[in-house]
Amino acid sequence: MCLSKYCPMCLEVYNMGLFPFRKKKQTPEERAEMLYTEGMTLITNGYWDSAFNSISKAAQLGHRGAMGQLAMMYIFGQGCEPDCDRGIDLLRKSVELGNLFSCYAFSVLWDHNVEGITAEEAKSMCEAAANAGMPEAIERLNKGFDTKE
Repeated sequence: MCLSKYCPMCLEVYNMGLFPFRKKKQTPEERAEMLYTEGMTLITNGYWDSAFNSISKAAQLGHRGAMGQLAMMYIFGQGCEPDCDRGIDLLRKSVELGNLFSCYAFSVLWDHNVEGITAEEAKSMCEAAANAGMPEAIERLNKGFDTKE
């Protein structure tokens, strides 16, 4: 047996995935998850500049967690030059994709006086996260949005 993927005799065995050297092609979702995990590991270890590339690629593939993380990186200038407008736009896109942490992040950003975040928006986003059962959002919502923490 020649083990060539072009040999008609070996093609059936090759296509069954019985050879460890044959890598399965990743779906965009799998690739995004891998890049996000890689980026978060780099962040955990303090390598923000390296993490930016992985997180950015995962966000481009539509990973909602990566999009939210990238938003915060832009807002606070971690691993990249600060770009608050771009960060807030990404955060809103992450919310549209259903990221509860991004919803809650609006209240955190409002508490930190980030420009472009209103009390009304922070409250409505926090309500969405609280209604989904996020404990931090419930606690923050109970404190109100008349004053900042």
